[in-house]
Amino acid sequence: MTDIQQKESFVLGQKYAFATVSLILGIACFINLLGLEKPILAIIFGWLALRANPAPRLTEHRLWAQVGVALGTIILIVVPVIVILNLDRLREFIDVLSKMSGGR
Repeated sequence: MTDIQQKESFVLGQKYAFATVSLILGIACFINLLGLEKPILAIIFGWLALRANPAPRLTEHRLWAQVGVALGTIILIVVPVIVILNLDRLREFIDVLSKMSGGR
């Protein structure tokens, strides 16, 4: 194997890892809905896996990276919209919780 082939093999392995991490983080976004760090990381790792440079281009797990980016984007948009639309209910919930704990 030449140095160029070894480098391409290493970069391709990194991209497969990025695609896998992106998919896992995209799925994990649905476990804790207020943890917005996971969708951001899913988008970043998916983007790293999908970009063309450095060569070679990802072919096998491309769908994994795309799904991770899509799931991360959905959560990043949906959760803040739900929170903003239900802000008054959240305030009521916080008031009820504070009364239950004795006003502390």
